[in-house]
Amino acid sequence: LHNAKPESQLLQNSKESELDTAEDLRKKLCQAKREKLDLTIKHNQELSNYESQIVKLRSEIEKGEAVRQSLEYELAIARKDARLKMYAAEQELSDAKNKLVELQVLNGKLHQKVAETEKMFHIAQQKWQEQHQRLASEKDDIRRTCKSEYELLLKERTKLENSKHVCKSWLEGLHLVNCNSELGYENAEVGMEEQNNTLQNMHKKMKDVEVEHNGCTELLRRQASELEYSTEREERLKKELEAATVRVKKLEENIEAERAAHLESKFNSEIIQLRIRDLEGALQVEKASQAEALSDLEMIKKEFKEVENAYEREKHNAQENLKKLNALERECFSTNKQMNEKIEEKKVVIKDLTQRLGNNEKAFRELQEQLSMAKKHQVFLTETYENNMRELELLLDSFAMSGQRTAGTCKDKDKAARGSVLETLRCTLTVYQNKLEDTSNEHWTKVTFYRVEFLPAFLFLASALQESQDNLADANKELNHLHTKCADRETLIGTLKMELQNVQQCWEREKARATESENEIQKLTRAYQKDMEEKLTFLHSLYQRLVAGCVLIKQPEGILDRFSWSELCAVLQENVDALILDLNRANEKVSHLEYVCKNKSDTMKELQQSQEDAFSKMAEQMKAQESCWQKQKKYLEQQYSGLLGEVHARAQEYQETAEKSKEKICVLEKRQDILALENVSVKNTLTQVQKEHSSLLAACALLAGALYPLYGRSCAMSSQRDLLQDQVNIYELVNQEIRTLVHALSDAEENNQDESKLKKRKFKGLIHVFRRGVIAVLAANRLKVLAQSSTSLFSWVNGFKEGIGILVCIGDSKGKRNLPSREEEQIHYVEALSWFTSSNLLAAIISSVTELQDVVNKTDPKPWLSGHLLVSAARNSFSKLMDKLNVIMETVPLDGSRSVTYLEKDSLVERLARGLHRINTQALEAGLCDRLPIMKSIASLQKQIFEFTQRLHTTEVERRSLRLKLAEFKWNFSEMKKEADKAQSLQEQLNMFKKSKLITHERFESACEELNNALRREHQAQVLLSEQAQQLQELNNKLELHSSEEADKNQVLSETVKRLSEAKMELRRKDQSLRQLNRLLTQLEQDKRRLKESIRDAESALCVAAKDKELIISHMKSVEATFHKVRDQTLLSWTAATRNDFTLQLPKLHLETFAVEGMKGRPEVVAFQAMIKSFMDVYQIASSRIDMLMREVASHQLQTTALKSKLQTACLHETESLQL
Repeated sequence: LHNAKPESQLLQNSKESELDTAEDLRKKLCQAKREKLDLTIKHNQELSNYESQIVKLRSEIEKGEAVRQSLEYELAIARKDARLKMYAAEQELSDAKNKLVELQVLNGKLHQKVAETEKMFHIAQQKWQEQHQRLASEKDDIRRTCKSEYELLLKERTKLENSKHVCKSWLEGLHLVNCNSELGYENAEVGMEEQNNTLQNMHKKMKDVEVEHNGCTELLRRQASELEYSTEREERLKKELEAATVRVKKLEENIEAERAAHLESKFNSEIIQLRIRDLEGALQVEKASQAEALSDLEMIKKEFKEVENAYEREKHNAQENLKKLNALERECFSTNKQMNEKIEEKKVVIKDLTQRLGNNEKAFRELQEQLSMAKKHQVFLTETYENNMRELELLLDSFAMSGQRTAGTCKDKDKAARGSVLETLRCTLTVYQNKLEDTSNEHWTKVTFYRVEFLPAFLFLASALQESQDNLADANKELNHLHTKCADRETLIGTLKMELQNVQQCWEREKARATESENEIQKLTRAYQKDMEEKLTFLHSLYQRLVAGCVLIKQPEGILDRFSWSELCAVLQENVDALILDLNRANEKVSHLEYVCKNKSDTMKELQQSQEDAFSKMAEQMKAQESCWQKQKKYLEQQYSGLLGEVHARAQEYQETAEKSKEKICVLEKRQDILALENVSVKNTLTQVQKEHSSLLAACALLAGALYPLYGRSCAMSSQRDLLQDQVNIYELVNQEIRTLVHALSDAEENNQDESKLKKRKFKGLIHVFRRGVIAVLAANRLKVLAQSSTSLFSWVNGFKEGIGILVCIGDSKGKRNLPSREEEQIHYVEALSWFTSSNLLAAIISSVTELQDVVNKTDPKPWLSGHLLVSAARNSFSKLMDKLNVIMETVPLDGSRSVTYLEKDSLVERLARGLHRINTQALEAGLCDRLPIMKSIASLQKQIFEFTQRLHTTEVERRSLRLKLAEFKWNFSEMKKEADKAQSLQEQLNMFKKSKLITHERFESACEELNNALRREHQAQVLLSEQAQQLQELNNKLELHSSEEADKNQVLSETVKRLSEAKMELRRKDQSLRQLNRLLTQLEQDKRRLKESIRDAESALCVAAKDKELIISHMKSVEATFHKVRDQTLLSWTAATRNDFTLQLPKLHLETFAVEGMKGRPEVVAFQAMIKSFMDVYQIASSRIDMLMREVASHQLQTTALKSKLQTACLHETESLQL
């Protein structure tokens, strides 16, 4: 027992130690399991966190991709905007360059004008200097001649005084010698004769000196009048220079306006730069393209800077030109004769203005045509755009799912971006593609599962999958093609918008030009009114001057054809002033002649007294000189006999020459008669040719007015045909794409059709090929027949409008025969020649246009009645001409093939249509997809999309069931967690019992068993937890996929709804903008009509003014012609008279008044007639005064001749008495 106790104690100790070790090991196991659980929990938490993070990152990546796509789309839009703005900036640059070129051309013209004015100024200055030098030299010569003649007169006076003294001394010597020597008497007679000769020479020289003195005074007066005229010209030149400065200022204002426009374009380019910089911050991928854009913009800046520098240069040049013009103004004070040159410059300016008006009218017409074409193009584009958008919306509505439609109803108010409909289509197609890929993957898994049992079915399905993948690839390609087409359409829409904006800008410019033209017309009317007032005041002042003044013979040279109204008035005023000056000169001459006559009468009396004294003294000397006179008489008789012989010989020669000249005159008269007959015939032919020319011109004008609108309509119809053809092509492409989509989305069973159907399809295809060949052969035969029966000469095609032409045919042609090509060409050439030179056509044209010619040649005082008559006559003549041309052109033989009606029942067209209908019905019955109509293909598409929606509904039901299973798994997992918590609590109780050491062996074993059971349960729970965790992961993955798909679908649907709403808003905005544009266009057309009416009124007023001016000018020319006749008559009378006989006879002057009835009551005409009447009165008074003076002069001359005869008789008596 003592040994058993220690052994039992040892055993108990060993058991206790083993129990302690077991408890320690269990504790360690529990701790390890706890640590393992903690690690697994942490691991699961980290996994869930990481998975959530991965999901977030994926969502962020998808958001980033969506943002990237949106940014790419915005970037593409920005690129398009930038390109459009670059294009606009380039266009503005090109416009600016063109304007620069025009300004340079204007500057060059101004430089040329300045150079010409400088040259003319230098020439005028040289002429003035030369004239000044000539006048100075002439003055010096006149002074020298006067001095020399005065010295000669003094010398002759001294000689006469000496001779008088000698005679007196000689007479005293004779008285001393008592007159005995005959030699002394003869010497005295010779001295008397010498004295008489010297006295006569002195009188002649005095008269010549007086005449020269009068000529010098007249030259000085003329020079004074020329100086006054030069001062007036200087004032006019100053006014013209002021007008030129005003024009230069206007040019500077235009340059500043263009510079402001360039600054605006520069501001727009800077805005584009800022937008590009903002896009650079958002999109780092597009840095290279943005750098290129920045470089392009820098180049544009450089070009703008160059343009600004060019503008500054032009401005500097303009300032220099202004300085030169100011210098020229200062220098022009010394110019005298530039009126003709200024008239030429004014003519050039008028030509330039007319050219500019013509250019403006051409530009206005071109802009009208461009506006009409832009309107048509815009209407067509809007219609095509609306149709495309409607078709796409219909397609989207038919393809859209229920969720998408509900989302679209909620978010209609959001603003949409461009191309939203196309993006919705793309998103729906991508969704369908993803669903197809998912279904294909599921199908592939099922096939792999049942591969062993259903191998042949698997192979069949694999082939079907490959075909479906190929079809999907084709569909993707077609989608990409559609995307490219949509992008091209968007670019086209943007370009069209820019074109519309450009057209609006051009229209605004034209409106501004029209307003400027109205202002210019108002200015012209004001200037015309001022001019008329100036004319009236001038004529009134001229009338007063003529009433107060007098008239002389002189009249200046008239250049009335080249002058304007103001210049004509100035010339007339100068002529009247010159006439008054000439009258004053004539009065002065008359007074001077009276004074000279009085002096001469006094001198004659003195001479008579001195001669009587001398005769009494010289009677003895005359006897001595008588012998000498007889000798001289014999000598003179001999000389006169010789001279008489010469005179007789010359008279015979003159008689012979006179007879010859008479014969020549007879020959010339005969030639004159022949030429007169030829002239009459030529005049008749010329009148006939003029009639034909006027009739042909009127016919050409009518035909041109009828042809060009027809040509415009044909152009518009061809453009509309092209647009309709484009629409038809687009419609066919859309139909073809719909058929391809139907074919791609159709079931696999339809792809595996029978061989019989394939054979039928081949057979039907061969039938279609045969039908095409038959139709081509028929068309070729018809074209051949038409070519044989055609009478066309050539066809004209416009270079700018390709494909639009006019066919020119020949009339009076007999059609083409079956002849070789050379003979046909010869016949064609002969027919063309006969048509171009046909007398029937000319007679028809002349006879049909006679009524119009009568109306045109008739001058009606009432223009409104003549306008109605002209329109009615033109209408009647055009109808006659068309009737006659119809008669002439109907002589062409028409082929019978042209008159066939193709709408008969048994016609070839009807037969072909029936056959095509029969073939198409057979193809539809056979089930051929290629010949299906578009409505059936759309219906099949709708069915397939409905099937897709049903599949999506089933997938959603499966997703909901999976969510319910996941909730059940989560509930089981929570229950397992509760059991694990109970096991942990039991383990803690067991540990407490062990510590208390009150546990029996049975309890210990039961506790061990419970612990073992708990461990097994824990193990099973862990296994179940791991399996549930795997299942949860799979379910989470599936849920994430479904959630991502749902999010994508929701995003796509929201985007599509937004884009659809935005597209609708844009369409509404476009409709509003189109309505506004139509209103603007109607307003602009109304403004245009008003402007045209105002321009017509102004033109009519200008035409009336021009006609009045022409009438007044013609009347003034007639007055000038009468003045010229009077001057010529006076010159002839002056030349007919001798130098000694100063008889001046003024002819009678008859001036006619205005014969036109419309001009009689006007104030300028009344003033002009009053001036003419006053001039006639002054002329009559002057002529009567001159006649009186000439009579007095003639009476004085008769008195002088009587005194001379008395002196001669006295001298003869004295000589006879001396001889006796």
